[in-house]
Amino acid sequence: MLENGYWWQHALQDALHEDDTIDRKTKLVRLVILGRLVSSSKIDREEEDALFDTLDALRALDWERLSTPAHLESIGSSLARQ
Repeated sequence: MLENGYWWQHALQDALHEDDTIDRKTKLVRLVILGRLVSSSKIDREEEDALFDTLDALRALDWERLSTPAHLESIGSSLARQ
């Protein structure tokens, strides 16, 4: 663990502050987290909990983003064209 958190926590914060590429970067963060969880390197309970908490936060962020009126309107217009 770094002095101010794990390295991947810093990567997540950077991704969250760049709105234009948030979807691509959060996917990358998910892959890194999952890779860390399945890696053969030693992982302590505290880091494991932080990894799962971060995955939960990313899921909540996706839910919030997908629930915005603008996104729902784009889904509705896509369905109407079909």
